Amino acid sequence: RHGWSLQVTGIGGKAVTAAVNAATPNAPVILAGVAGALRGAPFTSGSAWKVREVVTADSVLTSPLLDEGIRVTQADGIVATPEDKTALAEVTGADIVDMESTAFALAAEASGRPWAIFRGVSDGIEHSLPPGCDQWFDAQGGIRPLRAALDLVKNPVDLLHILQFARRTRHAMHAVAMLTAEHAASLQEAAKN
Repeated sequence: RHGWSLQVTGIGGKAVTAAVNAATPNAPVILAGVAGALRGAPFTSGSAWKVREVVTADSVLTSPLLDEGIRVTQADGIVATPEDKTALAEVTGADIVDMESTAFALAAEASGRPWAIFRGVSDGIEHSLPPGCDQWFDAQGGIRPLRAALDLVKNPVDLLHILQFARRTRHAMHAVAMLTAEHAASLQEAAKN
């Protein structure tokens, strides 16, 4: 819809950088997906947000296509506990965390493409995730069933957390889809200017 082409990537900076580099030259790029909250309300699971600022290791990048929004930072792995999330918020000033936004914004800037980010909150600050669950997914975002099964056999109680996380992720992605569709036409117009 709206003339955008869609690429699905796996988790992490390498996957999203490859997607940006494969995109149509000079075309605007949008990253849409899920993130974890680093703060409490209004960043509740299932909510969706426009991201205006991306905190990198040494700077803050600002979306050229959005004039308002929240702040995201990137982590190399799952930020699993409420305590870890609070600590990361204090250090970065970010509202949410993911594993792709910094790499995405840097790749878009390096290629001269205008960019925007939309993120849905899959896990609120109060939620914990099983450490290492990000390793359950392959480069295309598909599940690695053997890896997941081995981890869950070791810690069967994590199965309940993952089922709840999957439900929250579906709600968050639905909200992201609605928010992205709502702004698709205005982003294309902003990219032309």
